[in-house]
Amino acid sequence: MPQFKHYSQNQTQLLPPDLNDFVALDHIARLINQVVDEMDLSFIERTYSEHGQRAYHPKMLFKLLVYGYTTGLRSSRKLADKLKEDVIFMWLTGRQTPDFRTIADFRKDRLGDVKQAFIQVLSLCQELGMIKVGKVCIDGTKFRADASGNKMQYRKTLEKRKAKIEAKVDDILREAEAIDREEEKLLGNNTEHHTGIDIKEVKKQLNKMKRRQETLGRRKKKLQARKLEINSRLRQMRQDRNSMSSTDKDATMMLMKENYIAPGYNAQFATEHQVILAYNASSDRNDQKQLKPMVKEVEANTNQKPDIIPADAGYGTKLNYRYLKNEGIAAFIPYNNFNKEMVERNKGVYELPQKVNVELERYKFRQRLRLLSPEGKKMMERRRQDVEPVIGDIKRNMRFRRFHLRGKPKCLTELGLVSIGHNLKKIKTWVGKQAKWDDGNQKGQELGVVLGYRPA
Repeated sequence: MPQFKHYSQNQTQLLPPDLNDFVALDHIARLINQVVDEMDLSFIERTYSEHGQRAYHPKMLFKLLVYGYTTGLRSSRKLADKLKEDVIFMWLTGRQTPDFRTIADFRKDRLGDVKQAFIQVLSLCQELGMIKVGKVCIDGTKFRADASGNKMQYRKTLEKRKAKIEAKVDDILREAEAIDREEEKLLGNNTEHHTGIDIKEVKKQLNKMKRRQETLGRRKKKLQARKLEINSRLRQMRQDRNSMSSTDKDATMMLMKENYIAPGYNAQFATEHQVILAYNASSDRNDQKQLKPMVKEVEANTNQKPDIIPADAGYGTKLNYRYLKNEGIAAFIPYNNFNKEMVERNKGVYELPQKVNVELERYKFRQRLRLLSPEGKKMMERRRQDVEPVIGDIKRNMRFRRFHLRGKPKCLTELGLVSIGHNLKKIKTWVGKQAKWDDGNQKGQELGVVLGYRPA
């Protein structure tokens, strides 16, 4: 007979188990727990009132969300279920079990300034020596909005509706003028005794005209209200957008990476050594206007200006080249038809456009010199190995492909949480390497002890 280990589901224990014993020494949850405990979360605490019932501690809820986003679990209902099923979640929350509404409301209402927490994690990366803010790569990607494609409003449709309303208003005005002329013809400058019509008949026709005028006035008022509403939607949509969701005013119809069209956001990331330095979300379908805001965001988050910006051709515009030149930042950014032009130049068949923009051609010449140099080729390779793997990690490993909240401010909250989670994973890897290098970094040694890489 084969021998098996004793198995009993109903085995009782003399003492309850310590959940800490079930968490691996180098588990990412230990790093999240330590970093959040050291954070200044006063920006969250200020959103609470001194009155009413005691609330769950914001550090506990913040740890829960950061760990959820780091591991690709973002649904508040699923997070609430994990608090009763998963030992890591139980350990992080101290076995407290807030319901899904509490988790959802905390994320929606308390984390408007989550960027402050992101900057604290980024400062930790600087303290560990992970970043220097020298060569900063920028790229964008599309994320689906939490809105249905059936709820989209298109600029062309709204403008057609507006034109029809204006035509109806014109018809009402013409009809009102016709009624005025008919009334004048009925009475003119004569008195009612010289019209040739019985006074009762005159009053009857006048009352009929008056009622018709009142009806036209009401119709005109309704049409003008509808026109004002359409104008308001067009203003919200802005001139640079062609669509807007009725359930998420900031979402725009975009072509997603998977080659389908859906309401979404253009998310931007600036990275160095695969550490996220800045993030943003935009309703613009392309990246042309996103470079300047991202450079300013990097400078605001790190108090340092990048030395070099490698990016793809989506950012290769005259305004971007001019901005980087004025800021003293070296650009390694191909312009839109760079590859095609290089092929034609190599074959000797390239022809200058009929209308030459002298300033743009000067920037293009500088970019050709840079990008075709050995350093330029290294920069383009670095971009592919820096920012693109970050986006791949977020979309594939962290399973972040669609926002759960609506509106740009709340979508930025989600981007902040997923960026914090990504950077914490990079910190964990870095601390593990530092333990082998033993470079004397004090903060690295402290976190190495937390993660079990060093003896206590």
